[in-house]
Amino acid sequence: MSASPAPEALAIDLGSTRIKAGCLGPDGALTPAGERPAPPLSGADPIREVDAEAYIAAAIDLLRSAARPDIPWGIASQRSSFVLWEAATGRPVTPLISWQDRRAEAWCRAHAAVEPEVVRRTGLVLSPHYAGPKLAALLADDPDLRGGLAGGRLRFGTLETYLLWRLSDGAVHHTDLSMAARTLLLDLDTGDWSPDLLKIFGVPRAGLPEVGDTRGLDIRLAEGVVTATVADQAAAALAALGDGSTDDVGAALVNLGTGGFVLRPVARRQDVPHRYLAGPLLRDAGGVRWAGEGTINAIGAAVGAGRTPVPDTDPFPEALCIPDAAGIGAPHWRADRGPVENDAFRALGPGDRRRCVLEGVAFRVCAIAADLARAAPVTRLVLAGGLSAEPFLGRAIAACSGLPVFRLREAEATLLGAASLAAGVPPPAPDLKPLPPEGAYLPEKFARWKAWRDGVLAEDG
Repeated sequence: MSASPAPEALAIDLGSTRIKAGCLGPDGALTPAGERPAPPLSGADPIREVDAEAYIAAAIDLLRSAARPDIPWGIASQRSSFVLWEAATGRPVTPLISWQDRRAEAWCRAHAAVEPEVVRRTGLVLSPHYAGPKLAALLADDPDLRGGLAGGRLRFGTLETYLLWRLSDGAVHHTDLSMAARTLLLDLDTGDWSPDLLKIFGVPRAGLPEVGDTRGLDIRLAEGVVTATVADQAAAALAALGDGSTDDVGAALVNLGTGGFVLRPVARRQDVPHRYLAGPLLRDAGGVRWAGEGTINAIGAAVGAGRTPVPDTDPFPEALCIPDAAGIGAPHWRADRGPVENDAFRALGPGDRRRCVLEGVAFRVCAIAADLARAAPVTRLVLAGGLSAEPFLGRAIAACSGLPVFRLREAEATLLGAASLAAGVPPPAPDLKPLPPEGAYLPEKFARWKAWRDGVLAEDG
């Protein structure tokens, strides 16, 4: 008797700069199924918005061009970006408010006393990057929005929630635990919206979606069946590190794209070090899989385009920077700072500045990885995302961390993770390229960078 063909699935990745689709074939390989540019960000700092109607129209157009009625879908979404819309028409009443938007900085400063409660319930910190504070600021400025949410006229959702609403003509208002957990509105102990947090942020429960599992769904739409929805970083971690169905442990994902993220699966969320993020990678019938996370905000914009090798010696040993371009991320959480550069850095030309930014990214990754290893050893680092192909980064990270470093050859880890979840199969064993350490000067410079970083943040903290 011949073996049954492996399940197939379609995945869509609702990214910050590109919206992409891919199909998981019966051989376990992912093939591209199209992409669309995301509408550009607009607004002067700290406002960062996107045309919500244009974004969702591009996503729907891509899905309808790629969908097959015979295979299930998985949807991966950028985290923390959200929109409010009319329940009756699906028309957005706010822009798509980006995760990079920091309009809630003043609200967070004024409500700093609630941070211990927020940390205890959510595993996150009180930051304007998340939807909860931005919603609080929006609703305080516009009582009509609050009344619309409370009265059922308006709905709130992250990108995958809004997409499902539009595709279902308002019949489906759904998010999964991995996405809901990034709003600051969800209690990780109960796995549902927290009445106490909703009160803190002034958000009516009536406008929020139901919180479901990550995989094993059965959301039936005219175009197909959605069987998984997941946060983009969680999907990438599952593709690079596995879904927990094997005994392979110890790897951490370094996902380098628009932002930088270091995720280390943990047995318990209580194992995550202080000021790092603790949250779910997925929830299904078998329970919740957790991860600790450090973040390097908006490094894609800081690095820019190009390819930079690692030099044998450092031509500018005194040039240092913290590369986060949209507020310094975990564990420091300085939404008001970033990037930070010393005088020697500012004196450099463009090419040397780029190399020093890449050094800063590598240093941030290595510092995060060392912290996340406190509860359990990190045995290797797996790089994914567009910037993982930058020749400088992997080799510099290997030199500074002292760990084996690999690059995931699959360029679309988020799509692969989401498609595997949709198909109900473990992701295929990752195809990894080892990256040798280069730059003998880097470990010593890393030590000096850490001392400089601590001094800079202490001076103005």
